Amino acid sequence: MRLLALAVLAAVVMLTAGCATITKGASQNITVDTDPTGAACTLTRETKTLAVVNPTPGSVSIPKASTPITVVCRKAEFLDAAGTLTSQFQAMTFGNILFGGLIGVAVDAASGATHEYDPIVTITLVPAIFPDYPTRDAFFDRMRETLINEAAEVKARIAKQCSGSQCEKELAAAEAGTRAKLAEIEQKQALARVAGS
Repeated sequence: MRLLALAVLAAVVMLTAGCATITKGASQNITVDTDPTGAACTLTRETKTLAVVNPTPGSVSIPKASTPITVVCRKAEFLDAAGTLTSQFQAMTFGNILFGGLIGVAVDAASGATHEYDPIVTITLVPAIFPDYPTRDAFFDRMRETLINEAAEVKARIAKQCSGSQCEKELAAAEAGTRAKLAEIEQKQALARVAGS
């Protein structure tokens, strides 16, 4: 019995020595792209600049955390555009329960390694001025179509990965987010400048 206890203790010591990196480490690469490319994008978290990608596309290494990252992109002849990256709880963290014990989970949580951002963010830049109304309308129609398709993928992923009341909450949040983004597109279209108008 004593020998078994010593073996378990030795295993815990060995595993917790590197427990902050059992999952995927405390930082990750994020690729920032824009449509069109060639913009300068600044990534900030809680008012602190984390990185600058100039020009897009480009990749940067970002420390993981539970707080969102704001991405602001600028390009000549286009309106400034912004997006938000929210972190998701890594499923791989559960590996710590199997390999590193509860100590591993506690250390990973403290280091921010239990959270991960989407690895790719693409921000659509709106032209500062459109040549005519049909071009403007086609541009925003494409934005709506892209949003609706992405929302459908997110909802399918939620339905596949969750269950019970938590699933309902996440689906409701996804639906509310979709409605908010559609309203934002409508507002941008109404404010978009058209040559000669």
